[in-house]
Amino acid sequence: MKILLLAMPDAANNFNRVIKVPNLGLCSLAAQLTGHEVRIVDLVLVHKEISRWLTTFLSEFRPELIGVSSMSFQYQSAQTVMSICREHAPQAKIVLGGYHATLARTELTSSASAPFDYLIRGEGESAMVALVEAVQGKRSLAEVPSLSWADENGFHHNQPAELVEMGHLPLPAREARVLDDFRYLDRKLDCVETSRGCTMTCTFCSITGMYGANFRCHTLERVIADLKELKRRGTESVLIVDDNITLDPPRFRRLAEAIVENGLNSMEYLVQASVAGIVADPELIPALARANFGLVFLGIESVLPKNLSLFQKGDITKKTEEAVRRLREHGIGVMGGFIIGNPDDDVDDVRAIFRASKRLRIDLPYVQCVTPYPGTQIREELLQEGLVTNTDDLSRYTGFMCNVRTRHLTQKQLNRIMNWENLKTFFSPGMFIGNYFVKRREKAALKVMLNNLDLIRGWFTGDQFRSRHRF
Repeated sequence: MKILLLAMPDAANNFNRVIKVPNLGLCSLAAQLTGHEVRIVDLVLVHKEISRWLTTFLSEFRPELIGVSSMSFQYQSAQTVMSICREHAPQAKIVLGGYHATLARTELTSSASAPFDYLIRGEGESAMVALVEAVQGKRSLAEVPSLSWADENGFHHNQPAELVEMGHLPLPAREARVLDDFRYLDRKLDCVETSRGCTMTCTFCSITGMYGANFRCHTLERVIADLKELKRRGTESVLIVDDNITLDPPRFRRLAEAIVENGLNSMEYLVQASVAGIVADPELIPALARANFGLVFLGIESVLPKNLSLFQKGDITKKTEEAVRRLREHGIGVMGGFIIGNPDDDVDDVRAIFRASKRLRIDLPYVQCVTPYPGTQIREELLQEGLVTNTDDLSRYTGFMCNVRTRHLTQKQLNRIMNWENLKTFFSPGMFIGNYFVKRREKAALKVMLNNLDLIRGWFTGDQFRSRHRF
């Protein structure tokens, strides 16, 4: 069977000139579909005239099954993509998967005119294999785990599949990609997964809605084999896409040591980490430095006790200071993730976050507005309080456009304050003098400056960092 797997073009990222990231999940799906002709297209690399490009590709490849992966903010694009597929590949069945399909399944399947034939909830590996067999007539649709499917009586939602055994997953089928020019600045970028899931209960996060509260790991041998494959493919920078790799700091340290032992530290590594996890093992950060970890995204979220309590993060202020200091001491750049727009935030609270990023000497502040993503606890809480100002236009759910108000600020005030503080931060001398990221990366200063221009436009339009793709 000819199978096409599509990732959406939306790149809602305030560093989109710095990094373009492939969809690794589709490569994992493709690796399961042995015996079939599978193609993966990351439409983020098409970017302009997507409709023309996709139409041509559909006419040439003629897929029989099309899988569409979508986050919530990408669903508007997913609808357009599925419409193009319906018109130019009418022979193909369409299946929607990913976070939005999982967390908003009720809303998506409430209409008889859904733009897809099937919907897969949660992990897709085992469900996709079973669905292909059902489409081929080898089993019934009712037997496909995690599948939502329709007949004359409407949609049926099958029982969820058991979470996959990580040891049974083959290496991702990156060779199925049609487009592969992913970059971190001027360096060839790819992704690797070492674990899945998170046991934390952050109210704003949708990970537990996808996998439940669990943490599963690949063996280090499997991870090293995957990294060796990336090196063979000419990869220069590796983004580790784990949900929370620092849930097991000793394992993370052993991975860093294995990278050095296997001569894989010629590649540079980027990773997301929790504040508490990164400082839990005193030998972890030195090991990361030896393994050539160049940038760590720290999920700081806030420095205000009232908001740390809201996020169920605990008081991590001292650990945050320790984490940033030690990472910088070892020559590792720090991207700090913060969230503003919490129910009690006022002007001073928002400004305090930006002042803290400067005081902590964060190399790249990554400040987002709390976003009421479907399926999250915080969405329900904010809806009950009447603090969600946009419930329906999910294309604005990027994190960089405010969709809430606080008890003290309107949505417009919140958006403008966040944008103004970003302007001051990213155009300040400190962003370019003594900044680890800018000093160590080729063309980094230019890329950051060009990206900053979107802040100026966003000041007037209120839609900063909206994806610029065009159909």
